Amino acid sequence: MILHKNFFILNDVVTTVPKRSDRAGLPPPVYLTISETSLRAGLHFPPPAELVKILKRCGVCLSQFLYRVMSVTVGLIALFRDRGAILTPEHLSRMG
Repeated sequence: MILHKNFFILNDVVTTVPKRSDRAGLPPPVYLTISETSLRAGLHFPPPAELVKILKRCGVCLSQFLYRVMSVTVGLIALFRDRGAILTPEHLSRMG
């Protein structure tokens, strides 16, 4: 419950602690793996629409984002929102 409260995860989402044999890169078919560092970087649920668009454009899933990438991306989303704008994949493309 603390995880749900601290990171805004809906109460109907079931969370589990992985077994030693589990691997984040090969989750079971109905599972999504999220690292604690991604949550600490500012990822909340549901994820921002801007983040979903960026992930789709890059062709990667949420669990493939590294801590620093997640931290910078969520920070940019917050900065853009603070300025009354929406971060798009095109903005990121022009930045990098």
